[in-house]
Parts: sequence; C-alpha cells; structure tokens
Amino acid sequence: MLSLDQRIHSFCQLGEEINSLIHDFNERKSATGFSEVVQKAMAHNPWFTEQNIYLMLSSIAKMLDRNKLEHLTQSYPELKHSTAPKTVAVIMAGNIPLVGFQDFLHVLLTGHRFLGKLSHQDRFLLPAIAALLIKIEPAFESEIQFTDQTINNFDAVIATGSDNSGRYFDYYFGNYPHIIRRNRHGVAILTGNESTASLSDLGLDVFSFFGLGCRNVSTIFIPEGYNTVMPYLIVSD
Repeated sequence: MLSLDQRIHSFCQLGEEINSLIHDFNERKSATGFSEVVQKAMAHNPWFTEQNIYLMLSSIAKMLDRNKLEHLTQSYPELKHSTAPKTVAVIMAGNIPLVGFQDFLHVLLTGHRFLGKLSHQDRFLLPAIAALLIKIEPAFESEIQFTDQTINNFDAVIATGSDNSGRYFDYYFGNYPHIIRRNRHGVAILTGNESTASLSDLGLDVFSFFGLGCRNVSTIFIPEGYNTVMPYLIVSD
C-alpha cells in the first residue's frame, strides 16, 4: 500500500504532467494522445470547449502543489497510518469538464479505492487523467476503476446531481456512509465600491464554463440606486 507521502508525490508529478499538457496547448504543438481525448470530449459534448477544458486543467494543476496537498492532509493525522482501504463509489456530474476530479483526488489521497461512475456528458477526460497518474505510479492501477454500468461492491458513496437525482440517491444509498450533493447556487453581494478589476473577476465567476458550474454566480445582490449599466465590466480571456 502506498504511503501518504508517496500519494502526495504522485499527485504532484501529475500536476507537472498537466502543466506540460497546458504548455503544449499554448504553444500549439503537434497533436498528442491527450489532445485527441480533448477533441473527442468536445465532439461528444458541445459545451466542453477547448478553452474551458484547459481552464479546468490549469485549475487542477494549481491544486496539485505539494505545499497545498500537505496542508490539506495535515488536518487528518490518521492518514499517516495504514488502514484497511474502502471502496468509495463516486457518481459524477457532467456539467463542466472534469468536475469529478476533486472526489477522485480525495478518495485516492486518503488511501481508498476509487470506483467512478462517469456522467455520459463527461466520459473521456477523467479516465485519461487517471491513465497519466497510473503511468506515474503503477500501484494506483488496482485502486482506480471506472464503469458506466450499475455500481456494486462498494463501501461508501459520493454522489453529485440535481435535487431530483438527490432524492434517488437518498433512496438507493441511504444505508451506506454517503455524501450527496444537490443543486447549488453561487451568489455575489455588491456594495457599489468594487474596482473595475473586481467587476471583471465577477464576470469570470458568472460566465466561465458558460455559467454551468455550481459555483458560477447566478444571483447578484446590489444596493438601492446601484448603476446597473456597468459599461466598464469587461471579461478577460
């Protein structure tokens, strides 16, 4: 069984590999195996643009920093001790590219086995990232499984979906240790003293991933008399 430090090291290397993919994309280098996966994901789901896929990859690469991962795991000292691994079934959403990566990271980082049920909207990207991780550390191969069939033989569940699917998840998985996520709405509260830069960042929070993410701002509270025209609100690339 891999130690916590080995797992952290492997994910840090994964971050470096993802940065290399981003560099190749920015330099418009010749097609690689991963760029072919990106093209397949885009063809399968028109909401998954190349820009948004690499935007998510950039966020993931920043997340896979040794200091950040060590800080995260320091809150759970028991992770330094070997325990019997559990199989965690993760039912993933497909609203934005690689939205299930956080659960993938946390299940494996804590020493458990990952059983992922992919959304039909996002079937290609996470298995490709998992293949990169396995290439870095082959021991992960026995700890990662993806399926598009009915899941079985698991110990706990993480499921993400709408309020309607949440009721379905409660019915089927209520007897297991579980985390069930339902609809979420991002909110911004403006005072009228925001800088142009802050308003530009708000634009990114609203429009990134076409506003389909659960953390995209969809409701804005403004003070009475606020200038709602905001001609200076410019969303950067």
